[in-house]
Amino acid sequence: MTLRDELRRRMALPQRHRLLQGYPMAPLMQPAARGTDPLAALDLDPARPLIVGVLPHTFCNPKVRGCGFCTFPHEKFGHEPMRRTVREVAREIEAIAARAPSLRGRRVEAVYFGGGTANLTPPAELERLCRVLASTFDLADSELTLEGVPSYFLLREEALLDVLERTGVRHRRISMGIQTFDHEWLRRMGRDAFGDRAEVESVVRAAHRRGMTASADLLFNLPGAPRAHALADVRTAMELGFDQICTYNLVLRPELDTVWARDQALVRAMPSTTTAAATWLAVREFLLAGGYVQTTLTNFERADVAETSRRFVYERASFSPARRDAIGFGPGAISTFTSRDRQRATKWMNAGTSEVFVERMVELGTAVAGTFDYSALDLRLLHLTRNLARLAIDNAEYEAFFGETPLAGFAVPFEALEEAGLVRRDSRTIELTPLGMFYADAAAGLLAHHRVAEIRRAGDENQSTRHHMG
Repeated sequence: MTLRDELRRRMALPQRHRLLQGYPMAPLMQPAARGTDPLAALDLDPARPLIVGVLPHTFCNPKVRGCGFCTFPHEKFGHEPMRRTVREVAREIEAIAARAPSLRGRRVEAVYFGGGTANLTPPAELERLCRVLASTFDLADSELTLEGVPSYFLLREEALLDVLERTGVRHRRISMGIQTFDHEWLRRMGRDAFGDRAEVESVVRAAHRRGMTASADLLFNLPGAPRAHALADVRTAMELGFDQICTYNLVLRPELDTVWARDQALVRAMPSTTTAAATWLAVREFLLAGGYVQTTLTNFERADVAETSRRFVYERASFSPARRDAIGFGPGAISTFTSRDRQRATKWMNAGTSEVFVERMVELGTAVAGTFDYSALDLRLLHLTRNLARLAIDNAEYEAFFGETPLAGFAVPFEALEEAGLVRRDSRTIELTPLGMFYADAAAGLLAHHRVAEIRRAGDENQSTRHHMG
């Protein structure tokens, strides 16, 4: 099969926009020995700023498991297991400076509390995590985001927003997992108690009163829903004054372990990939016409915010491995560090469930479950695929890091991507076309295709064909 045939095969599959996890995906990582410290053998560069991702716990509370469609780590909510997990996350943060002293006081550009449902975290526990972060790193010039469902931001007289306001950072923002404003679809997701339009509007106003920005996550291509449904959701988010709107293409495939993916009627009602791409293009054009600018594959930002210091930093920063290291804390958290000489990098992932995370932290003081040491080729793939997620590869930046242009080792796949209308090239950049943005997983998978096949031949087959870049 030629690379062009491989690209056509990948483009025929549902596109999941999983570039957020970066190369390689979890199935290609090696199981870590208990107590592994991935930083022990890496000479860190203290001048590189950090982005910090914190997963306080993996707990959610919808009426339908995983809202029917979620493939991220999530567990049924319990008060005591949640508090126990948060305590161990705080201990993990405290321990990092002891294991890697050069990280103490490292400048942080952005902190993101995700999940699970991060705003299920009680205010006292969230405040403790913020204090521990502030005592470990330099947060003075950082952005701080708390993610969650709308109604929880209003609980206890908006106590979580008060915690954010008391934390000494440059800018604060909240991100709401809304998915849709359609009450019937929210009911089918088991999310009908998470906030209607009026509650969402109250949260946006509460955030804006405090000088915070607010973001909405929306799904498009719900089973059987017309394109107008997606556009109506986007229109509502714009009317409510969201500073950022993140759009995600829903994917249901029989092999996914979700409630909806096991419902054959819903799977049959899903649009074709071609129709899904057309909806994406319509949603994108609607947002651009409404005064938003696109900053990453999924994120759109009001132009008057994108041009200021209040713009969303974390996501774009996470797609710039040439300039930053990334550290994650909590169950399922991911970290990626590059050595001072730029010749080595390592990635690791924590145990994915709260129970195993707590067990390892109590017994070993670390919860690392999987690692990946980058070869020279792997490091190039990390940079190329991460930069695709921020829409363009800067040729000069890539050459400054590696001493060669992106085409030096990847001319053939980039030619195939250009022929398919997914990228356009000039002397400065290789950028995704609007269509290429929808098919970004296919593009990334094509770039990594030969290397992933090589890794699979060298080790056990581990179902990586089910994942992007696999």
